[in-house]
Amino acid sequence: MAYRNLSSRSAALLAAFTGAALLAAPSPAEACGGLFCDNAPMPMPVDQTGENILFVMDAAAGKVEAHIQIQYMGDPEQFAWVIPVQAIPDFSAGSEVLFSNLLAGTAPVYSLQTVSDCESNDGGGGLGCGSDALFAGEGDFDTAATSAGGSDSDGGPTIVKREIVGAFEIVVLQGGTSQELVDWLDDNGYAQDPEAPPIMEEYLAEGYYFAAAKLLNGAGVDELQPLVLSYAGTQPCVPLRLTRIAAADDMPIRIFTLAANRAVPTGYKHVELNEVLLDWTTNASNYFDVVIQAIDEAGGLAFITEYAGTSDAVGRGGLFNQRWDPSIFMGAEEPILGTNYTVIDALTTQGLMECFDFAGCSYNHPMLLPILRNFLPSPPGVAEEDFYECIECFEDSIDLVAWNGDMFAAALDERIVRPGAHAVELLDTWPTLTRMLTIMSPHEMLADPEFVENADLPSVEPSHSATQMIPCEGSNKIAFDGGRELLIRPDGTWPDLADMPFAERVEVMTPAGAPQVELDNKMAIDDLIRASNRRYDYDNGSSINCALRSPNSLGGGLTLGLIFAFAWRTRRRRK
Repeated sequence: MAYRNLSSRSAALLAAFTGAALLAAPSPAEACGGLFCDNAPMPMPVDQTGENILFVMDAAAGKVEAHIQIQYMGDPEQFAWVIPVQAIPDFSAGSEVLFSNLLAGTAPVYSLQTVSDCESNDGGGGLGCGSDALFAGEGDFDTAATSAGGSDSDGGPTIVKREIVGAFEIVVLQGGTSQELVDWLDDNGYAQDPEAPPIMEEYLAEGYYFAAAKLLNGAGVDELQPLVLSYAGTQPCVPLRLTRIAAADDMPIRIFTLAANRAVPTGYKHVELNEVLLDWTTNASNYFDVVIQAIDEAGGLAFITEYAGTSDAVGRGGLFNQRWDPSIFMGAEEPILGTNYTVIDALTTQGLMECFDFAGCSYNHPMLLPILRNFLPSPPGVAEEDFYECIECFEDSIDLVAWNGDMFAAALDERIVRPGAHAVELLDTWPTLTRMLTIMSPHEMLADPEFVENADLPSVEPSHSATQMIPCEGSNKIAFDGGRELLIRPDGTWPDLADMPFAERVEVMTPAGAPQVELDNKMAIDDLIRASNRRYDYDNGSSINCALRSPNSLGGGLTLGLIFAFAWRTRRRRK
């Protein structure tokens, strides 16, 4: 769970995390808790942000890793994160680049190809219907969006673990009452929410520990990076009971899993979207609206699967480089390492950054600049880009009190090298990646989803395509995979399909076998498509097609037999 200063909601807290209950729940009655916060506008599906968690599910070893991406904008002293956990986890720093690559490699993309469907009538003998000219600009148009131990005082909680991980100071607390826990958090600089104690009391009654994390004194929010919790278990769970305290309406929660097989939710339903209701002409800009409505149709507690397939879909770029070598900085008494060779030169040689004359520097890892700011800050009055471009130019002004070669090397190793190497190891070890999404409001966050593997389910591709057919006259037609065809309005906008279900299917997933179908809307959707199509005309230049669809286009209409007879006599006269 994460707390924030609710009197300052403009400092948008975007925190994503989970607790280990997070751990495998011994029984369905043992839920888990946590808090997600997200006040940001919902983005396009090809550029998704939100609350992102990666579970690594090692069933054979009985172990789960939870990688939690944390995003926060606001006063660093107001950042606090309290997680109810069923056991004492091990903590380590995670890779921000891993989440960037996960999101980029599996984002759902909806692309619409446009082609002409207007037949020429030269020498054909068929009846023309509309212009003989092909649609202007005939051809294919790709419109895809490139979319420990001891208590600090008598009574109250006991500290069972305390450690520093990256920029976080973490303690694990046990026991006490909810008020004693709140008092401890308050006395130790953890921002908190007045609505939390009753819920925290529930967790205490269930025997939970509480892991509390805050930024180290002096650390900035630019030093936040994913946190990894490792613990014994086989069935990870996303804690949601405390989420409703500070959660925004319609908040995306995105779950990734790396495992031997595809993962599915339990305790929550699974939904397949009715893709007809996506606005393909704008690359599914209404994607999140459709997801929200489909999940509501499933009762509000459901996930969709956005991707399920090989972990090779995730790029390795930027995760790790064999050239990264922090040891070169160990023992360095100053950042000028030798004649014409500086810390910046060494980092450039290792591929972590690059500087350009009079154009500043680029940083090839999100944690590098925060580490430089800690150990090699720019002198007062000197622009950061000027300093790092030529630190030897300011040798007399370098802050040698801040510089510590051994600590600089340790920070690079802990926050860049080891997380990157571990991320590559995970992607190389686990063959199957699953990406699931739910969008929930606070009043719906009453149950905690868990996740299991199912080796019997098919893969799910992230790329979706349809074809827009341009006729000689009339409305355009959208042809979907699977054979459905929908006529859109003459002005090119999506038709009104207000009575159509947003969910194609609602399912209950199990650890093996096919899903149990709870609701199948296929026939209802097909019937509503046919009803909608009757409102519009479609003329591709085919005489039979035109006469059948538009009987008044030939002076009141012709029967099919008369059409054939007329066409046959026309051919006879041409002889």
